[in-house]
Amino acid sequence: MDAPARRSSPANGVDRISGLPDAVLGTVISLLPTRDGARTQALSPRWSQLWRSAAPLNLDAGITLCADAVRRASIVSTILSVHPGPARRFHFPSICLTNDADGHAELDRWFNSPALTSLEDLDISYEHWDPGFPLPPSALLRFASTLLAAKFGYWDFPNEIAAAPALSFPVLKRLTLWCITISPDAFRVVVSACHSLESLLLWEINFEGCLRLSSETLRSIGFHGGSCPGQELVIEEAPRLRTMLTLHIVTGGETIRVIEAPRLEILGPLSPFNYKLEIASVFFQQMVPVSLTESISTVKVLALRYHGNINAVRKVLRCFPNLEKLYIIWHKPVHNKDVHQFGFEPLFAMTCHEGCLQEMESRNRYEYDPLDPIECLESNL
Repeated sequence: MDAPARRSSPANGVDRISGLPDAVLGTVISLLPTRDGARTQALSPRWSQLWRSAAPLNLDAGITLCADAVRRASIVSTILSVHPGPARRFHFPSICLTNDADGHAELDRWFNSPALTSLEDLDISYEHWDPGFPLPPSALLRFASTLLAAKFGYWDFPNEIAAAPALSFPVLKRLTLWCITISPDAFRVVVSACHSLESLLLWEINFEGCLRLSSETLRSIGFHGGSCPGQELVIEEAPRLRTMLTLHIVTGGETIRVIEAPRLEILGPLSPFNYKLEIASVFFQQMVPVSLTESISTVKVLALRYHGNINAVRKVLRCFPNLEKLYIIWHKPVHNKDVHQFGFEPLFAMTCHEGCLQEMESRNRYEYDPLDPIECLESNL
């Protein structure tokens, strides 16, 4: 048998990648990590200008850019000064700045830089929350017309945003606020300005009083109360809301009221730690329904935290006659000589049917189905 002929190089030594249009190469570069994207300038004379001229800026200022937080801020300033824009993404976790006029001026220079023109994805957090660093209004106003996703952490939201004339986020679909301080007025204005919002995550929000929201487009919401006692979240009107996650509400004073959400299908986890939950005319006090005269017929998937009191679970399930899937987080005591605390078993899932509670009591093995609240919120968009 003759030896197979040696295959010739399909490219025949020709650099076909560099022959692609600048717009295509720019898109490829914008998908690379920031450091790697900038390094493409050294590949050839053809590539030397692409990062600056054809690639939308994808600025990820995480630890991979530089381990030193203070130096990382300096590198970000340099990148924003040399790149002409536009930008696709700006991600900067744990921003470290001096709490003085210089820090405020530096942030304003970033958010007003031409490099961030047409920004679509903004994900920024300060290094700590004691106190929260004031978020410049320019972080919201400059990119309002182009943002698709925004995440803010460890900031003190500007109260003047509540008086911003004609604030509008026409294409913003995902908004995450975590470990921030915000006034109810500023919250109402920001959420009302989001005309395409589908996913809203509120995690350890520090506010006093009541947050109110109405949204024609919202499909998923997650809420984790902050440290202020007596916090209240009121969902006044959400005709497309499908998923509501009550995330680790443990301070003992939170109230969630859902006035109108006719398509709500996924709910939980309800917990003994929940202070008060009201959906339409059904009231839950620390997971237990106060009245069994009403039901929530739209919910098909429910998550519960439970301590072994099967009667409490029975009462809850009577409020959800059309349930199809039940997720359980089981808290069991963990003992040692110094500590008595609650441990957590993985969530198990079962299909709800007649007699499922007896099955819960008798089964020794469960089909484990871990349910991450953030992943669940995003996956139901």
